Amino acid sequence: MTKGSIKNRQVLTDEVYESIKSLLMDHVILPGARVSIDGLARDLKVSQTPVREALARLEADELVVRKPLTGYSSTPVLTLKELLDLYDFRFMIEPRATELATKKLTVDGEARLKSELATGRKISSGSNYVAYRTLTEHDARFHNLILELSSNTFMESSFIKTHCHLHLFRLSPTSAANRNLAVKEHGEIVKAMLSRDAKASRAAMLNHLVGSRERFLPYLLETI
Repeated sequence: MTKGSIKNRQVLTDEVYESIKSLLMDHVILPGARVSIDGLARDLKVSQTPVREALARLEADELVVRKPLTGYSSTPVLTLKELLDLYDFRFMIEPRATELATKKLTVDGEARLKSELATGRKISSGSNYVAYRTLTEHDARFHNLILELSSNTFMESSFIKTHCHLHLFRLSPTSAANRNLAVKEHGEIVKAMLSRDAKASRAAMLNHLVGSRERFLPYLLETI
């Protein structure tokens, strides 16, 4: 296999991965539903190979689960208890990580925070995953970056394993107003960090997490 063919295959797998992820995030494939490899290959007009490779990545993201004899199925969305438990975890980890990152912030770290915040301000409008993916990806990069800058590898690895951004945004698309508010809160966090005010940056992160939880709660409460 040539380098060109390997690259083309990877591009195809990436495209199939994003297509299936969109189906899962938009609940076209319902939570808990069986995921048909044959059906996806037919609908996406590709062979089964890139579909299988994409599903393996989505299993690592915890968006699908593979069961013996039955194949893949979509994972359930968070329950109310799981949502509250996830935020309790974030309340413990992220404010402290932000405080540590502020104290250890370098010139390079400053530049990376500013750059990431700039990408978050380029928010798309719309109500499906393709439209709000800009915020989803920015949100994940922003929070992961702060955990990285904290230089606490245990905090960082524990946080990454939650896949919290995919689980949260899968609950329901966020409105444009809520997206703008989230990015505004990110800006407050960065402002405090750039001022080297560890106490203020910790408080800004906690305020953001509380706001985020309150924005997602209504989507779950509607189903109870």
